[in-house]
Parts: sequence; C-alpha cells; structure tokens
Amino acid sequence: MDYGRPQFLLPAMTPAVKQLLLINVAVFALTVVLGHWAFGSSLDLLLGVTWSGLFEGWGLGLVRLVTYQFAHSYDDPLHILFNMLLLYFLGTMVEQEVGRRGMFHLYLVGGLLGAIVHLALSAITGMLEVPLIGASGACYAIMVYAAFMAPRMRIIFIVFPIELRWLVLFLVGIGLFWTLREVRGEVMTGVAHGAHLGGAAYGALAFRQLRGFYLGLGYRREPLFGWFHRWRQERRRVQRQDRDRRLDQLLAKVKREGPGSLTGAERRFLERTSREMRK
Repeated sequence: MDYGRPQFLLPAMTPAVKQLLLINVAVFALTVVLGHWAFGSSLDLLLGVTWSGLFEGWGLGLVRLVTYQFAHSYDDPLHILFNMLLLYFLGTMVEQEVGRRGMFHLYLVGGLLGAIVHLALSAITGMLEVPLIGASGACYAIMVYAAFMAPRMRIIFIVFPIELRWLVLFLVGIGLFWTLREVRGEVMTGVAHGAHLGGAAYGALAFRQLRGFYLGLGYRREPLFGWFHRWRQERRRVQRQDRDRRLDQLLAKVKREGPGSLTGAERRFLERTSREMRK
C-alpha cells in the first residue's frame, strides 16, 4: 500500500476490529433503548469508571476498567462516531500487522492505561466522581501505533489531507495543553484528556517495546528512547569526522611550516587527540 497518498478506498474489515465495532455499537444501542428505564441510571454511567465505583461489589467494580471502553453516552453520538471511524480506518491497518490477539491487547491495555492516567489526574484536580466512558483511550493507542507504522501516510482530516504523524502530534498536543490547564485549576473541559494521553503513551510504548512480540518474534525490542541513541551515535560520528579533518589540517601545517608554527590551542588539540586514539 502506498502510504504517501491520501487513502480514499474503504479498508477491508479485519476480525478484531469487526468484533470491537459490534460490541461498541451494541452497547450504545442498548444504552439508547433502555435510557434510565431498566437500571435507574443510564447504562453508560453504570459501565463508566469513577473512584468510588472501582470499590463497589467487593472488588467487582474493577471490571469497569474494561467495560468503560465500550460505553458511550447517547447524549453525544459524535463521540462514538469519531471513535469508531478511527478504529475502523486505522485499526484495520494496525491489525494487519499485529494480528487479532495483538489488536485486542492493544485496545484493552491502551484503554486500561488511559483509565489509570485519568484516575490519577482526577485525584489531582479533585474531580473524583466524574465518570470516564468511551473508547477514546484505546483508540488513541491504536492511532499512535499506526502513526509509528506509517508516519507519512496521508489521510483526509475533515476536508484537508494531512500526514498521519502531524495529525497525531496535533491531537496529542491539544490533550497535553488542556491537561496542564486542568491540573493548574485554570479550566475544566469535561473531556478525559488524561485517558487520551495514557492511551497514546501506550501506543508508542507498544510499538517500541512489544512490536516483536506482536509479530511473533519474541520480545525483541528497540530501546524506548531509540531515537536518542541514534541521535547520539550520529553526533559522535560527526564529531569524529570533524576531529579527523582538523587533525589532517594540523599535520599538513606541521609538515609545511614545522612544529613551531602551531598555536597553544592546536598543540593541546593534538595532545588530546593522541590520548583518545591510544585508548
């Protein structure tokens, strides 16, 4: 597939994405149909995560760390629409690499980490009982993983073509900006940006650390900060090239004008270089 051009064709449905879509849509439909009639509260709130809800039912409330990932409010249909479009278009691409089990793992663990970050931030901001619902954390994990897979893939965002890496940086940057403002007590957006950031962090971690496992290669992994190691190695290579070039120039000067022509700084450079090359 040419990831450099905007993708207009609908991708073929993959097994895990199909099942995740069906579960999300079924729970949303059930939430709309039942309303407050069956439970005295809407289904999405019963499945959502809050601090107090985690400790209900002798620990059974912890199940909400999973169930919240499939619950969306019927008051905000655009929420589920955006998440399901993201899951379909990018999830199918990711599943082709990581497989069915890897896709479920990425979705569920990305959502779990998103919930943990959200709970931590809600404790900091004092918003302990604001329920967390939706697949956004899980979808951000998938989106970031896809961006690492094909950073230059051009997609249509609203009406504009944009490379996936820039779209992800934009969305994660927005989440980070509003999260910092909420932590400072400047504003409360009502959006679970912490869940987005937690999911995004897991998507990056999964690509860097677990990709070999997904591909059936075992736990072979690139260092989490592999980009830093590559930058440092490249910097050292350039420094060696500069040192060798200056060394050649000074040796040519000594041959041409004699050792007495060297300045103090040039002598110290030759001495230091000589010690380094003997190590």
